[in-house]
Amino acid sequence: MLCYDIRLRYSGEGKIPFGEDKEEKKESEFEETLQKLNAGVYATTSDEDFYAAVYRADDDYLDFAVASWPYKITLSKIKKKLTWAVKSIYGADEVKIESVSEITTKKFTIMLDEADNREYLKRSTRKTGRDLELNYFDNSFFKINEVMSPSEKLTKKQALERAKSIMADKTLYEEIDRIYAAENAKKFYGYPVHYRIETGNREAGMAIVKLVVQMLHSQGRILSSRINFISEIGESCYDESDLEDICRHANGAAVVIEMRGSDETHGNFATSYEGVIRYFADLVERYHSNTLFFFLEDIDRPGFTRELLAKVTGLVDVLGISEGTGNRDEALEYFRQLIRQYSYTDLEDDDIGDYLSKKRRIYKCHDVHSAFNKWSREVLRNKAYSSYRKCKNLEKKASKKTGSAYSELQAMIGLSEVKRLADQIIASYKMQSVRDNFGFKDCCISKHMVFTGNPGSAKTTVARLLADILTEAGVLKTGSLVECGRADLVGKYVGWTAGQVRDKFKEAYGGILFIDEAYSLVDESKSYGDEAINTIVQEMENHRNDVIVIFAGYPDRMKEFLDKNEGLRSRIAFHLDFPDYNEYELTGILDLMLKERGLRIDDRTRARCRDIFGRACREKEYGNGRFVRNLIEQAMLRQAQRLMAGDHKAGISRSSAGKLIEADFDVNITEVFDKKRKTAIGFSI
Repeated sequence: MLCYDIRLRYSGEGKIPFGEDKEEKKESEFEETLQKLNAGVYATTSDEDFYAAVYRADDDYLDFAVASWPYKITLSKIKKKLTWAVKSIYGADEVKIESVSEITTKKFTIMLDEADNREYLKRSTRKTGRDLELNYFDNSFFKINEVMSPSEKLTKKQALERAKSIMADKTLYEEIDRIYAAENAKKFYGYPVHYRIETGNREAGMAIVKLVVQMLHSQGRILSSRINFISEIGESCYDESDLEDICRHANGAAVVIEMRGSDETHGNFATSYEGVIRYFADLVERYHSNTLFFFLEDIDRPGFTRELLAKVTGLVDVLGISEGTGNRDEALEYFRQLIRQYSYTDLEDDDIGDYLSKKRRIYKCHDVHSAFNKWSREVLRNKAYSSYRKCKNLEKKASKKTGSAYSELQAMIGLSEVKRLADQIIASYKMQSVRDNFGFKDCCISKHMVFTGNPGSAKTTVARLLADILTEAGVLKTGSLVECGRADLVGKYVGWTAGQVRDKFKEAYGGILFIDEAYSLVDESKSYGDEAINTIVQEMENHRNDVIVIFAGYPDRMKEFLDKNEGLRSRIAFHLDFPDYNEYELTGILDLMLKERGLRIDDRTRARCRDIFGRACREKEYGNGRFVRNLIEQAMLRQAQRLMAGDHKAGISRSSAGKLIEADFDVNITEVFDKKRKTAIGFSI
């Protein structure tokens, strides 16, 4: 069903007079004339192909609310029937279609109520939303919202610009090429594919949906710009016919199914939503020819995504489109676009960049939407309506470091094996695209890893950089990094562990799951640790294309751990050792850390530090990079004590504040390590 608001402008001696002349006619006579007009229009319908009624009138125009079935009647034929009725029944001499706007079914029902309240409808020809089976907006088992994609036609060039503005993924660019391909018919025959949209939140997903619908509408591939968005789907939604009415009335339009379910606790979605899954699969099978389905997957809360898609992919062809990524400049431009879109332009300030996470170099679409949502709430309270300013305190944001994740990894001291691995994975991913172009069979290479090394050898830092690097290269979909240990994976009670492990894999979907000190999963009591490992092995196989698992820990203990778990060892492709740094590498790390803090030292002080590092390297588990950081922090404390002890009448200069001298590093290294050693307690004879 397609719904329209159609305005007809009319003139001639036969029209009903308004304004000053309106007093000459009784109000009832005017209402009766409009009732006759609506009844006459109703009489022109055949086989219930459309329904139309005047809901508002003036001395120059008549506004019609129209609903039609596109496979029964065309819009041009409806216009002709309305024009004929206004001339023959209303008595107008000249009639012109002034405007036609597509509207939602909800707005259409409101217009019908407006016509009824004005008594423009006879009882015999009156239809309500219930009569037309459009009364599904108050269902308690799901939520339905209707939105309109922009109705303006898009050229391919404009579509590409729009895609760029929302930081589109290559999967969307590929679909743009298909939609605008010259060999396609520019007429609606049906839908060759339906769509799965993978995204981090609703707003980012709907930005993709709206663009796809607008492109298809521009090419004549879909009849309507209306999008029916179904969300918060409960377990009992299939007990009523409302969802079927939505899909049936979406003939020529689009339906978005958000598959994360409702906010209630459902346990295993595959079991609790079994009826829901069967019901939606049946709806897709029955209505896919005339209704375009979008399956919206929330990567953080996938709900019944896997089960429903497994059902429908055997019934229809489903094309996957993921949300894209962008660098900081692209993310900021997208942010500003949202500000303009929501008419916040006058409130924009220089602080919008502070709302984008400082921990990332690569941003997903949903990162920008989340930042915009936070900014809009706070700017309304603190700027537009400043009397609410005290309701919330804003945090002061730190400045963002510049430079890409790849450049930062390359700038790190040592780690040549890790750097080669990053290049190999990226090259492998690009080579797979080349193979795809030649039609070779897809051969996904396992990317699970083991990081071994002592504390402070940069294992966690490298994992975080890899997440950004591989996301920027397109290897990872979301770039999320989930760090966890035994406490996050092993449950307290029987049956809890497997669920906790699966939840962590879901959380890491499209990114990296970093399991630190993995050998701690198996302790002497073996309390549920075996269950955790077995579940990890199973999920590594299930998510081999979606999640990269990195196990990290001490070299000896990790070797012992993997030797006892053949299932794990056989699924790990890369074993990377993070060796302890020598004094020269630690000196290089010192220079990098000082540069990050805006500090400097002279050559004599640098030689002093290298001597300290040489002694530290002879100690077991001295801390590597952490030791360098601790040394700098102690030196800064000594610098502060030194500078504040002087005469401050002239103030402390910028040069003095930014320089550490040799005396500031006068730290007794033996005492530092003695603090790490435990003193033995006992008796001597």
